[in-house]
Amino acid sequence: MKTSILSLSVLTIAFFVSFNSFAQKKEATPKKQKDKVLVNKTFNVNFSETGAKTPANVSDEISFKSGKLNSKFMTTQLHFPAGEYTIVSVDSTEKYVEITFSSESQNPEGETVKVDGNVTDDAIEGSVVITSKKGKKVSEYTFSGNEKEKKGAKKK
Repeated sequence: MKTSILSLSVLTIAFFVSFNSFAQKKEATPKKQKDKVLVNKTFNVNFSETGAKTPANVSDEISFKSGKLNSKFMTTQLHFPAGEYTIVSVDSTEKYVEITFSSESQNPEGETVKVDGNVTDDAIEGSVVITSKKGKKVSEYTFSGNEKEKKGAKKK
């Protein structure tokens, strides 16, 4: 009788210990914070190829929508899909707000495009570096421009 009570006690303790470990909450993985400073903004920009004998100058738009940096020039001419972007920093210590962002995307050939930039008030500037599958720099561009005026917005 003592043996069966002891066995039953051990089984009961084992059950509660294992149940407790299943019932404990897993640590929450930090969620990627949604962008609240560049989301739904569009900028008119001019891309300029650096280091080329005959540098290409291309007028385009860069937009920040659905967590991705979009550019017609990068998708149609350079063949890179829109890339997820992250806000690296937001500095509002001066009279203006400076936002630093970064984005990376890869095309089907394995090349990578990395975009780094800054937005200060309504001005944007940055660089685009394209590297081969093996990590060698293929080409580099700089860009600059201003925020596109929204339809129906009053001029300052």
